[in-house]
Amino acid sequence: MSNSSTEYGLVSNEQFVGKLVQKYLFPSICALLGIQASGFVNSILIGRILGGTGLGVVSLVAPVSLVYYSIGSLIGVGASIVSSIALGKGDKEHCRQVYTQGFIIMLGVGIVLTAVGLVNLDRIVTLLGAEGDYYRHTYEYVRNYILGGMGMLLVYIPLNYLRITGKPRAAMVMLLFMSVAHIVGLGIFVILLGQGVGGTALASVVSGILTFFLGMVLLQDKNSILRFRRPRDPGKQFIMLVSAGSPSALNNICQALQIFCINILFVRMGAGMFLPSYSLVFTISEVLLAVILGISQTALPLVGISFGERDFRSIRIVMKKAMGIGNIIVGGCTLLLLVLHRQLGGLFGLQDPLILRQTGIGFIFLAGSLNLSFINNVIMNFFSATSRTAIANIIVVFRMVLFMVIPAYALFPLANVYAVWISLVLTEFITLSLVYLIMTIKHAKNPRLSRYLLLDDALMENSKVIDFSVRNTSDDVASASDKITGFCEENDIPPQKTMRISLAIEELIIMINQYSLREGSTEYTDVRIMILGERIVMRIRNLGKYFNPVAYYYENKDTEEGREKTMGIGMILKMAQKAEYQETFGVNNLLITI
Repeated sequence: MSNSSTEYGLVSNEQFVGKLVQKYLFPSICALLGIQASGFVNSILIGRILGGTGLGVVSLVAPVSLVYYSIGSLIGVGASIVSSIALGKGDKEHCRQVYTQGFIIMLGVGIVLTAVGLVNLDRIVTLLGAEGDYYRHTYEYVRNYILGGMGMLLVYIPLNYLRITGKPRAAMVMLLFMSVAHIVGLGIFVILLGQGVGGTALASVVSGILTFFLGMVLLQDKNSILRFRRPRDPGKQFIMLVSAGSPSALNNICQALQIFCINILFVRMGAGMFLPSYSLVFTISEVLLAVILGISQTALPLVGISFGERDFRSIRIVMKKAMGIGNIIVGGCTLLLLVLHRQLGGLFGLQDPLILRQTGIGFIFLAGSLNLSFINNVIMNFFSATSRTAIANIIVVFRMVLFMVIPAYALFPLANVYAVWISLVLTEFITLSLVYLIMTIKHAKNPRLSRYLLLDDALMENSKVIDFSVRNTSDDVASASDKITGFCEENDIPPQKTMRISLAIEELIIMINQYSLREGSTEYTDVRIMILGERIVMRIRNLGKYFNPVAYYYENKDTEEGREKTMGIGMILKMAQKAEYQETFGVNNLLITI
């Protein structure tokens, strides 16, 4: 059974993980909002230039871009999840191999999609349901998008790896650049050159290509841990990559299928005039989804690395923070949408009173679904990051297709367009009920699993663990060192080893306070000690400026003053099986195994 830190007077606070969540949260939201802002401008321009027909085309072609997003997510998100777990285990080489393989796969798939798409262009446009006035505009969009779609795929590599290598602001810069480039492209291709809907596709792919190159520059700086390496076991790594990325990719595929089915429903049931209403509700939902995904994607890499470390305490804190902050932010978006639901339709150039009324009603139902949608997204991403991809995929398929499309089709003969709006809320409520049922069944079958997150705490049954936080004051450091000694002695660690562990941790934290944390401010170093049979694993991390204690030891051990300062580190390194420093999420992270 794990030891409790409080038994030894050690305090484990949530400041470290809380600051880490905040560090990632707002850059992620801002970046995704920037991307959706360009889509928002895109719909406004199309609505005002081509009217309802243009907006109908936007709805018809949405599945095309979602197919590309799906493949990008499958490879990019999958590779980053596998890499984040590898980093959590301290295996940089495996991280680099997965990064390389993800890049190669993305290039190959992009080439195949371009070739196959151009050969089957007419079939694709027909399959999308484009008829009459819609056909020509849809054809132009799909052709242009396929020609440059490679850029939209490749963006996912630097985007996801910037997040797991501690550069959330760089990821934000990358996506904001993409948004601005897209808007500039709209001005050039749609307004100046008069390319219409086809011009919006050109703006998308050109901005994607430029953003990819910017992302690679931001990713490959002098401090980057990423290098191209030949994968050792490409078949096994490919399966791991696809499995990890499948929920995110499946989410996009199912969303494309959902849009396709709803578009067909409108056309076949004689309600085609309301396609612009559905298009606008989808556009606004995508903007608000940026907030939801920004929060859930913040949690995903943090959970992935903590899962690799078996740090379930940090996982619980991340989920608690993400759910708490997220529901407040999404709740604010809900209120804003309710206040503005009547005005939004006119912003896109709609004038028909019937279409405007249905659009406003759609926005009201969308507002009612947002908080439930957020919870379902966070849970789905959590299960992806903790290697429970089967559960995540079940959630995605039922939520995006079955629980949305079946009710809409069943209710349409009775409620007409209202059937689609009702299904927006219904799908989220039923999905949350399904999630609760899955958790209940899993916990009942295996009581060792935690009730809601299904974390296997039994993995730590044969280990003794303490997690604690040390404030950057001399008294706190000395007190923590004394109490660590008590922990080691109670767990039958030999006296000499106990002395070395206590001295090393005390010395390391003092050096971190001096070289990494800000003097005069209240900051903390997080420490974790695990006794795993004959092994002792120590993790020491902080959010201060860059400082590598191992490198510091080797740089200073040969001078008289340096030997005195690094005596404790030298003692622990000599008896260590492994001592490795790495920047995880831009955090100083030292892992020592003895």
